[in-house]
Amino acid sequence: MRLFFFENRKKIRGDKHAGNILVKNTVFPDSNMLSKTELEEVIRGCRRSDRYAQNRLYRAFFAWATAICQRYTGHAEDAGECVQDGFFKVFTKIDKYTGEQSFEAWIKRVMINTCIDRYRHELKRPDTVELTEYHDEAVLPEILVNADENYLLQLIRQLPPAYQITFNLYAVEGYEYREIADILGVSIGSVKSNLSKARLRLKTMLLNLQTKDADAR
Repeated sequence: MRLFFFENRKKIRGDKHAGNILVKNTVFPDSNMLSKTELEEVIRGCRRSDRYAQNRLYRAFFAWATAICQRYTGHAEDAGECVQDGFFKVFTKIDKYTGEQSFEAWIKRVMINTCIDRYRHELKRPDTVELTEYHDEAVLPEILVNADENYLLQLIRQLPPAYQITFNLYAVEGYEYREIADILGVSIGSVKSNLSKARLRLKTMLLNLQTKDADAR
């Protein structure tokens, strides 16, 4: 599958933050396990802290939540910890779910915010790339537009946290610069900077891999 997520971004994003532009074959909640009526029943049970209901919810959404967290973390262990922390928040803050948006969208936001919270903590480490002001917004390289989906996902996970999360929020979730800035608590200039640097870093990695492949033939 080829990706054209930047060129067609505004045309295909549809429901503003519910869709997934980059990962078209990602795992979704197991609708075969929970019908709409069953999900409503499970949510009511989780509000009562019913362990059986919590277990059903966890089983139905675990693989999907893991796929989300894997996009925002560089290692499987980190993704696993974010999933567990995310479900803890889901179960302890489920009363905050008002039903104004789909339950799937609410859980997705909880998981993304959990990964971002971990990212903020990681920024305190001396060896972490920090968000800095940068005003040169690079044009999207064509090589990224035509990159294979799974191939590109693997490379995204190798980006520094600041680049990885900014890239995901923009290219995958469909947020605008101002929205990303508000979510991360940074300036729009920082968002543009890290998005630009993420694109250039991905381009470099792709070119290096293509060169190695060509030399191996």
